[in-house]
Amino acid sequence: MSAVMQKVRQKQQKQRKQTQRKQQPQEQIQQKKQRNWNQVIFAGLVIAALLCRIVGKVSPRYLFWGILRTLIYIGLYIGWGISIHKRVVQKAAKNTLIFISGLMIFWFVVRSIKYFFAMDVNVERYLWYSYYLPMLFIPQAAVQTAVLLGQPEEYILPKWLKFLYVPTTLCFLLVLSNDFHQCVFSFAAGEVWTDKGYSYAWGYYTVLLWEVVCAVAAFALMVYKCRLSQRKKYLPVIGIGISILYAIIYASGAEWMQVIGGDITAALCLLFVCIFESCIYCGLIQTNTGYEELFEVCTMGAQITDRNYRVRYTSANAMELSKAVMREAEKGEVVVDKKTLIQNRPIQGGHILWQEDIEYIIMLLERMEENRKTIEESNCLEQENYQTKAKINMLREKNRLYDKLQTQTAGQIGLLNELLSRYEVEEDLVKSRRLLAKISVIGTYIKRYGNLIFIGERAEISDVAELGACLEESFSSLKLMGIECALTAPAGERIYVRDAVRIYSFFESIVEASVDSIQFMWVKIRPCGEELIVCMEVESEANLSSFFDKTEKGECEEGVWKFTFTVKKAGEK
Repeated sequence: MSAVMQKVRQKQQKQRKQTQRKQQPQEQIQQKKQRNWNQVIFAGLVIAALLCRIVGKVSPRYLFWGILRTLIYIGLYIGWGISIHKRVVQKAAKNTLIFISGLMIFWFVVRSIKYFFAMDVNVERYLWYSYYLPMLFIPQAAVQTAVLLGQPEEYILPKWLKFLYVPTTLCFLLVLSNDFHQCVFSFAAGEVWTDKGYSYAWGYYTVLLWEVVCAVAAFALMVYKCRLSQRKKYLPVIGIGISILYAIIYASGAEWMQVIGGDITAALCLLFVCIFESCIYCGLIQTNTGYEELFEVCTMGAQITDRNYRVRYTSANAMELSKAVMREAEKGEVVVDKKTLIQNRPIQGGHILWQEDIEYIIMLLERMEENRKTIEESNCLEQENYQTKAKINMLREKNRLYDKLQTQTAGQIGLLNELLSRYEVEEDLVKSRRLLAKISVIGTYIKRYGNLIFIGERAEISDVAELGACLEESFSSLKLMGIECALTAPAGERIYVRDAVRIYSFFESIVEASVDSIQFMWVKIRPCGEELIVCMEVESEANLSSFFDKTEKGECEEGVWKFTFTVKKAGEK
């Protein structure tokens, strides 16, 4: 069934294509006629200019025919430059060809001023010198154009090619300054300096050599690159051959050539235009023509309509659409036959509509929806498993931390149980209150020690204020026993958590060993360079000499025990 439907659809497309071709012949015929008329007009103007030259030689109104011929040529090259600007796609090639067109127009303008309007011999001479501006720069620009042949649209001329402007400019300046050195044209002494009486000097041959080098290089590159063309690659070669043949015959002084093509300026400019046009026709210079054929054979189903939705251009596989569907697509995307999407966008003079086969996309969306449901169900299970695992891991971590705390405070826990047992059987009120104070000291230590352990699990460094809070809370419990306490600690200093744990553990050991006889306790922490110095002073009758080995310095003076040790500031090596 699918094969039969495919054949039917192809047959319908073929019939629709034939119908659309019948609707379009007038426009295509008009376009072909326009191109043919342009060629006829160009050839007619060239013939008219040639006739003006021949008539001007025998007519007494030489000035009229000469000016008319110049205006024809100037109009031709202006029109050609405008055509290049519209047709050529590659920016570098377009600019170079327009530059050549401008040089040709300049050549005819200065030549006409020299022969028809100039009255001063000095002005005439410098206009004559100005001929060499186009004579030098047209061959040099032709080399650039030859390099650009067959290159992609974004191609940029190599930098070394710009150095060609240096010798070209120097040659032109040499000609333009000829009056000062006469190294190009030499004039006889005592005679008026004009182009009617002169001889060639070494500078002229240098300029001529550079012109020939550029022209030969341009022609050679064009002939070489013509092999890349896919159609009528012989046309540029023919144009180049005619140019060379013309130059040889003209240089030989043949009389018939002087009559037909004696105007070398006009002849060379026309030949250059023909060569460049043949390169464009061969496809060596990219242009924006031939889009109708390209649009017709493109793989996308698309149509171009006018403002009233009459189809002007259509691709081979475009489906037939009603005007109602076209207008509806102007408001938004339209889906026809459940698998084709029609889109409409306005363009200059009408609309462009194109179709997109969304059958595969719809199939993928359905498959994605099925996958989404499957994944959603799987994600629910995975999420439940993840949450269960997270709870288990959290409980394991809590148990690990509690086990660690219980292990490291086992002595204090045992002491706490002992004090609680004694408190339960103690009947003396004073002693029971003192027991409660001791229980508070031990409980505070277990609580704050556990807090330091939890901090150490998250980070290695903490503020000294955290250690100070532990000591202050322990001091609060000691004050219940009538013990005077004091703490001095700097603000903003950082300490390793492991050192904070060690200091607080040492503090608790001192308290537990002398709690019954402590009168006064002072802890002082002060910064010293890259270290923190911790000093503990305890006024007690208990013998605390056994703790000297755990500190860097320990001493006892008149019942006051002093313990000093240092720790590194956090982050210091």
